[in-house]
Amino acid sequence: MHIEHLLRDESLGLRLLWADEPQLRQEISGVTVTDLEDPARFVRPAEVVLSGLVWWTQRSGRAKADRFVSALRTAGAAVLLAGEETHGAVPDDLVEACRRHGLPVAAVPAHIMFRAITDTVYLQQWGELSRHHALPENVRATLSRLLAQEADPAALVDAAFAHLDRPVAYVLTPTGRTVAATTASADLATRDAAALIATGTFPAQRSGHNSSGTGARPPFGRASVTLPVQADTDAVSPYERWHLHVPDPDDAPPRMLHEIVEILGRCQEIRARRRADEDRAVRELG
Repeated sequence: MHIEHLLRDESLGLRLLWADEPQLRQEISGVTVTDLEDPARFVRPAEVVLSGLVWWTQRSGRAKADRFVSALRTAGAAVLLAGEETHGAVPDDLVEACRRHGLPVAAVPAHIMFRAITDTVYLQQWGELSRHHALPENVRATLSRLLAQEADPAALVDAAFAHLDRPVAYVLTPTGRTVAATTASADLATRDAAALIATGTFPAQRSGHNSSGTGARPPFGRASVTLPVQADTDAVSPYERWHLHVPDPDDAPPRMLHEIVEILGRCQEIRARRRADEDRAVRELG
C-alpha cells in the first residue's frame, strides 16, 4: 500500500497539505499513533504517523513543530497524518515544518477516528500478503482489528490460536510472569516459567491440568518451542520482554508461530508507547 492509495480513500477524507509528487508513491510499512514531542524512538521507517497534535501549543509552536517533524524525518516516517480535532485545523507552523524537512503531511478531519485509518492500512497490507502467510486471512484480519483497538495480549493469543485444536501456548516474561495463555493451558508456576525461559525446557516434574482436566505438557521427550518477542522500543526493559512458549511444537507450524510473535511484538510496542504517553501526561500535570 502506498501513501497515494490512502489519500484516495474517500471514506477517510484525508486532505493533503504538502508533499512532493514522487513521495506519494512510497510504500507504507505500518502505522504509529503518537503525541510525544519527540517520537523518533517509536517510529519505524516508512510508517504512517498519526498525531492528534496534543503536544502543540500556540506558545513556542514553531519550535515544537520543527522538533517533532525533525524527529519523524530522522526516524524515516513516510507521512504525517495530523488530526484537526484538537486545534480545529492543522497549524501552519506544522505544515511549514513538514515542507522544510520534506515530510508529506495531510489533515485528518475531526470526525474520522484514527482507528479507521489504522484498520485501512493493516487490512489492506495483510490482504495483499495473505498468500505468503501461514495464519488464515480471517485470523489476520481479526488480529489487525484487535491491534487497532489496542487489545491486551490475552485477546490476541486467543484469536491467534482459536482456529487450532485446543493448543497450549503461553506468553511469558524472563521473571516468570504469565502475560497471556490459551484457554487449554494449565496454570504455570512462576519458578517453572522463569526456568523454561532460561533453558527453553518445559518443567518435567509437575503434572499441571486446567479446569477442564486437559493436560498442559507435551508427550515425554518432545522438545518445546520458545520464541522471543521482538518489541522495537527502548521503553521495555529486559525483564519485561515477552516470550511465546509452546510446549508441543506440533500444535502449530513454525511459520505460524513466527507470525504470531511478530503480532505480539507490535502489541507490546503499542502498550509501551501508551505507557510512555501516560507517564508524560503525569509529569506534565505534576
